[in-house]
Amino acid sequence: MENNTELSAETARIESRRQLINWILLISCAVIWGFSYFLIKHALVGFEPMEVAGIRMFAGGIALLPFLYQAFKKIPYNKYFWIFVCSLIGSGIPIYLYPLAQTHISSSVTGIINSLTPLFTFMIGVLFFKMKNHYLKVIGVVLGLFGAIALVVFKPSADFSGDGLFFLIALSVPVMYGFSSNILKRHLQGLPSLPLTSLMYFMLIIPAAFYLYHINILEKINTNTESLHALPYAVLLGVFGTAVAMSLFNILIQRTQIMFAASVTYLMPVVAVFIGFVDHETISWYHMLGLSLILVGVILINRAKEKVA
Repeated sequence: MENNTELSAETARIESRRQLINWILLISCAVIWGFSYFLIKHALVGFEPMEVAGIRMFAGGIALLPFLYQAFKKIPYNKYFWIFVCSLIGSGIPIYLYPLAQTHISSSVTGIINSLTPLFTFMIGVLFFKMKNHYLKVIGVVLGLFGAIALVVFKPSADFSGDGLFFLIALSVPVMYGFSSNILKRHLQGLPSLPLTSLMYFMLIIPAAFYLYHINILEKINTNTESLHALPYAVLLGVFGTAVAMSLFNILIQRTQIMFAASVTYLMPVVAVFIGFVDHETISWYHMLGLSLILVGVILINRAKEKVA
């Protein structure tokens, strides 16, 4: 009996440490991606949105090249198709679609659309990947969604203007994220994270390099002072906002249930609010409401047991 008690206590400690690491990974991804908006803001001073996306993709791929040799050694060739699919719909296409959409819809609308990622991840998982429904997941997703929307809707400067076609273009991004996360969990589970992420972005370096060459980005950097000063922000965006964050996210999604990992989208506005507070912005009632709903939603999602038929 004593041995069983000690075993149970040790199991509880191991699970507690595992949960702590999962939360650290989740918060780290949220902080990096939330802070990415600051880097994007400064990168856009010297570059067009599509140019920032190209530099970000190229810099992120270059940063991950040291792990490419391990990817070729450790990742089976029969996984390459799914890796290519994930690289396209998880990063390659969305990173260009959002800047395109934001030329015709407001950032407030984009923020709301981005917060739909966990909802689409859940719906796609249930419909196409045999993810079992759980009432805690449903409640957590809804609360987190309401919290993320509250942070945008009640913002005094919120602008909800936009073009219908570009709204649909932006809406396609969380759908792609939903498919990508489910594919990662179902078909790429167990692969080493850094080599996996390196291979994903290696597949995207060539088209990014071709695009940057086509628009003659080097000439713009050499002849435009604003572009030269904005370049470090765009590069940091690629290194941290793409390479580091995606590596951490791939680790997280293999360690925990998919909905907990997807809830990082809910936490990104929380980081934005904190950055605003540090920058002497006022914290209002709707911030507290949104943050409370998000926190409760993420906790409920984490408590739900994920089962796949």
